[in-house]
Parts: sequence; C-alpha cells; structure tokens
Amino acid sequence: MIEIWDLFDKDNRPTGETAIRGKRIPGGSYHRVVEGWIRTPDGKYILQKRARCKKNYPGFWSCTAIGSVIAGESPEDAMIREMEEEMGIRLTKEELDLERIITEFPAHYYIYRIEKDVKEEDIRPDPEEVEDFVFLTRDELRSWSEENHMTKLSYYEDFFKKWP
Repeated sequence: MIEIWDLFDKDNRPTGETAIRGKRIPGGSYHRVVEGWIRTPDGKYILQKRARCKKNYPGFWSCTAIGSVIAGESPEDAMIREMEEEMGIRLTKEELDLERIITEFPAHYYIYRIEKDVKEEDIRPDPEEVEDFVFLTRDELRSWSEENHMTKLSYYEDFFKKWP
C-alpha cells in the first residue's frame, strides 16, 4: 500500500503538497511523525523492539509506538492507529497527552505521554513492525538505553525528567 503524507513548512504550516513514503521529500518540506510512550500505573514504560525488516532503526528499541501521519489524518488519529497497528493496544483521544512537538528535519515529531493500565497479555505486537517489547521503570530505562541498541533522540532526557 502506498503511504502518502501531507507536507508542512518549518513552522508546521501546511504547504498543500504531498509526498510518497520512500520518495525524497522536497527541500524545505517536512512531514509529521507521532511517538507514543505508555506508562502503566506501577510506573513502568513500555518499549518496543523494532522488527529487523524495518527500514529505519531495524532491531533498535524505541518508544511504545511510532509512525508517520498519513495525508488527511490528525496526529491524534495517527497515534491511535499506530498504537493499535504496532502493539494491538487501543487508545482514545482522551488518553493522549501531547507533551511536545519537536522539529528535526525532515519531520515534526508529536510526542505523546499516555497513562494506561496495560498488562503483558494485552499486547499483541505485529511481527512486521515489532520484534519484542519490555516494561521498564525510569531508572531501568536509563541503564537499558546505554546497554542496548536504542534510538536516541534529543528530547529523551528532558522528557523523562518531566514525567517521573
């Protein structure tokens, strides 16, 4: 299936143009990406290990779910869709807490915090997307990220300070 993205300028305003996933994005244009971090009531974060067949960061540990916003879709709807597609976890818009938007070319990243009671048996990962998952406390996450192949984005340190 062809994935089409709406394009935005550096200030996150729509340009009226689109791009096809896998094709070069025109210079100066950005697309939108959503990242969701679920924290359970006992203070554990759910991380996924990206499938080895993924083009970007194959076999790396990452947030609970991540993906691109498709044309005509809101970031909230994209987060709900990606979480269900990748992890089999259903969300509502009310559960999404937009923590920040980060711009790092070529994307505007919408970073969501999600407080949700999720048990291991509730997770049904798509093997084309996710190889494994783990529940970690914030302290475990710090050492985990140093010892394992984990995506490292600029916002991580500040993000976890604000969300103890």
